Amino acid sequence: MKMVMSILRSTCLNRLMKELERIEVRDVTINTVEGLGEEVTVFKDYAVHKMIRIIVAEDKAEEIVKVILSAAHTGFAGDGIIAVYPVDYMIKIRTMERFV
Repeated sequence: MKMVMSILRSTCLNRLMKELERIEVRDVTINTVEGLGEEVTVFKDYAVHKMIRIIVAEDKAEEIVKVILSAAHTGFAGDGIIAVYPVDYMIKIRTMERFV
């Protein structure tokens, strides 16, 4: 299993969620995050973005990365990042089902 984590512009979130739904990805965690990147602005101390996390089967991770790139790329500073992490296993608390 893999966790795909992305920090992206808030303005790209709706487009991304529509594309994830199109490829039948529904289990997404979304947080508002603040931080500093390569571009420092004189107007504010930090940027506000959205962070999404998706845990999927290993063979689905690259498709999700491509969807994020398609939905979030503007070519301007502040587009965000994508990271893919290994996940040893996941347990659904309600059913106690373990996914490997």
